[in-house]
Amino acid sequence: MALFRTRRGEQRVAAVDAYQFPSSVRHRLATNYRDLTADDIQTVEAGARQWFRLAARHPRAKLSMPSVVVDDLWHELVLHTRDYAAFCDVAFGRFLHHVPESAMSADGAAANQSTALRETFRMAQQDEGCEPAQLPLLFRVDRELAVAGGRHYLADCGGRGVCHELKGATCLQHVAGPGRRPGGKWDFSRRSGGDGMVQGDAGCGGGCGGGCGGS
Repeated sequence: MALFRTRRGEQRVAAVDAYQFPSSVRHRLATNYRDLTADDIQTVEAGARQWFRLAARHPRAKLSMPSVVVDDLWHELVLHTRDYAAFCDVAFGRFLHHVPESAMSADGAAANQSTALRETFRMAQQDEGCEPAQLPLLFRVDRELAVAGGRHYLADCGGRGVCHELKGATCLQHVAGPGRRPGGKWDFSRRSGGDGMVQGDAGCGGGCGGGCGGS
């Protein structure tokens, strides 16, 4: 049974890697983000494939979507209902729903911005073979492409017991719990500025090499 699940997971990951996004999806993304080049669009697609690989490997996981531009690509793909449904069937064995954070419960939204974001980060690091202080593509694509309103992250702020917050960025080392600021006060209200677009699922499988970025 375990061998069967492993092989099935590998097949699903292979389906994700082989998937070609419809040209109309690329066109819509290019229309919405006019500063993106053709190479930039391919980078966004690579980020989407990374997220889909996590969903394929870990079907029971609660995943958070950390990228604004990747989430927009996914949203455009969902609108191609037949193509997306066929992709979901081979990649996940079921339909993978896109759930906006606004549609989640208060507890679900809070988890999506904290524990789910941290777990997604850990899985994406494994997928790309990153070192602990490196950001996988899914967490750096908004910054690399200078996406307006994009989300920026630090793999580790360098604080130990103290979160050295940087304006405009989310520290993934401390996102799942309260951080202690340099001033010495405990901050129990602190949350990630992380995305909040999706509550996803995922499967089993091996890693995929790539070029991680520093935080």
